[in-house]
Amino acid sequence: MKKLAYKILPYILIGFLMLIVWQSCEWEKMDPVEVSDLPETVSFSMHVQPIFNINCTQCHNGTTPPNLLPDDSYIELIGGAYIKTDDPGQSKFYKAIDLGGSMYQYASDLDRAMILKWITQGAEEN
Repeated sequence: MKKLAYKILPYILIGFLMLIVWQSCEWEKMDPVEVSDLPETVSFSMHVQPIFNINCTQCHNGTTPPNLLPDDSYIELIGGAYIKTDDPGQSKFYKAIDLGGSMYQYASDLDRAMILKWITQGAEEN
C-alpha cells in the first residue's frame, strides 16, 4: 500500500497545482454584439472610416496596403478586390479582421459586425 501511495503522490500534486493555476486565470467576458447595437444603415464615412482612423491608419497609411487613410480607403478596398458584396464573409478584408485573421486583434466584435453589415448592404460609398 505504501508503494502505491508513492506512485500516485506525484500525480495528485501535479493535479493540485494544475487546479491552482487554472483557478488563477482571469477570463474577460465578452458580451455578444446585438443587432440593435448597429445602425439600420451603415455609412462608410460615418461608421466604417472612423474604425479605420482609430485602429488601422497607423500602419495602413500608404506604406502598407491597403491604404486606409480617409481620402484613399474606399477606392483601395473596392479597387483592390478586398470586398466581395456577393459573399461578404469571404471578403479578403473581412477575413483579415475576423477570428483567425492577421488583423483580428485590431478590431472589436462591434467593429467586425459594423464592417460586415456595411459589406452586406452593398459596400456603398456613403
